[in-house]
Amino acid sequence: MNSPRRVVAAIATVLLLSLAPTAQAAPSVFWNNYEVDKISRANLAGGSGLDLPIVGAIPDDPYGLAIDAAAGQAYWTNFDNNSIGHAGLDGAGGGLLDTAGATLNDPSGPSIDPANGRIYWANAAGSSRISYANLSGGGGGVLDIAGATPGEAYGVVVSPRTGRIYWGDYAEDAIDYANLDGSGGGVLDTSGAVIDGPVGLAIDSATNRLYWANYQGDTIAYANLSGGGGGALDTSGALVEAPNGLAVDTAAAKIYWANAENSTIYSANLGGGGGAQFNTTGATAAGTAFPVLVEQPRNTALPTITGKHQPGATLACSNGAWADQSESFLALAPQTLSYQWFRNGQPMAGATAASVVASKVGAYSCGVTAANFAGSVGVLSGIDFSVNATVGFKKVTFNHKKGTATLRVALTGAGRLDLFGKGVANVSRKKATGTVKLVVRSSGKAKIKLRNTGKAKVKATISYTPEGGKAIKRRETIVLKKKLR
Repeated sequence: MNSPRRVVAAIATVLLLSLAPTAQAAPSVFWNNYEVDKISRANLAGGSGLDLPIVGAIPDDPYGLAIDAAAGQAYWTNFDNNSIGHAGLDGAGGGLLDTAGATLNDPSGPSIDPANGRIYWANAAGSSRISYANLSGGGGGVLDIAGATPGEAYGVVVSPRTGRIYWGDYAEDAIDYANLDGSGGGVLDTSGAVIDGPVGLAIDSATNRLYWANYQGDTIAYANLSGGGGGALDTSGALVEAPNGLAVDTAAAKIYWANAENSTIYSANLGGGGGAQFNTTGATAAGTAFPVLVEQPRNTALPTITGKHQPGATLACSNGAWADQSESFLALAPQTLSYQWFRNGQPMAGATAASVVASKVGAYSCGVTAANFAGSVGVLSGIDFSVNATVGFKKVTFNHKKGTATLRVALTGAGRLDLFGKGVANVSRKKATGTVKLVVRSSGKAKIKLRNTGKAKVKATISYTPEGGKAIKRRETIVLKKKLR
């Protein structure tokens, strides 16, 4: 059986395109061109393609691509010089990954495990089939795959949900797996499906299916991740010629693949049919392989607010939850998160951090905008967080020499405090917070009565107007006493 890396057209047509400036970010399909050593992309809607102007790392027979959307980085396997290259999705900041301790022997088809910060790849040659390295640097290692057939591997896919990594055994026509914890592996039950030179896999998390490209058989096949349930995808309307790598768009229920035979990319519906050619206009397509989708972040849980429901409290906004489906070769994770706080539905000036001090009463909400290479999405916390002020009386003390009483008033937050009422001399505090002392003095007839009899009953009213809120009133009947001379 001929190797898929070495079965190419007798005469390769090399397209020499000048490097185009980076286009405006948009949902995109990325792929590698192993015939001309380029990484390219085009808009998911089709066209507006370009080749990444990679600086600092030259692709050398790139055969496999994976994208870390959260870091804004693309990684590729250099089949010829046995290395892992990387660069920003705009081509900047390129370099080689530190792979000390890992095996690189005709590497292909990498896959990222975002939860553990690792990148895995298949080695087509030698006996150490599956290797990995840390995305943050510091080298890597070789995964224990005891129980799986060694064969000839081209392309892997990591499934964080199952804790496994899967790959196609090109030589043995099997789908193998190994446990990410290093406890060995096995051969997947693919009953009902045809395996004929598998190159590249992808997982549809919505249906729990594993798809693979049959490079020799010119078909797209699938089986359940738990085994069995195999079959062939109906690709009516699409061309499948030496398919080289897969990507699944779960939301759109579509699958994409690259054709090595004629350097094209096609798609079809996961439910079957609907095949169509992807428009790569503007970008190089020469030895296309291993497509990867990059789409704007997808929210799965709205942000929430925590804190105390009183003025002056610090409120914190969570990030919410955002999907990432690296196992589908669909990169969604946010690269940046930004915040905006609202009070009573209006944006708060300068309140753009993950927390805010709620100095005024009102209904608070927070917005989180997640952005990555493909664009940005903003969501608002699902439930308004109410901040309410309270006012309460504490201990009342009396001065019988002066005939006054001291009210201790407990306030939540800052605001204006007024004292008035029948027989009470008015008192105002324009700025009051915490526990405030107010002296109750008699006025009018109550003052005369206190002076003549040494005793007078007054009805005191406390009015507290918190910042941004309405007045809250509390009433207290107080008997003032004064020693007569």
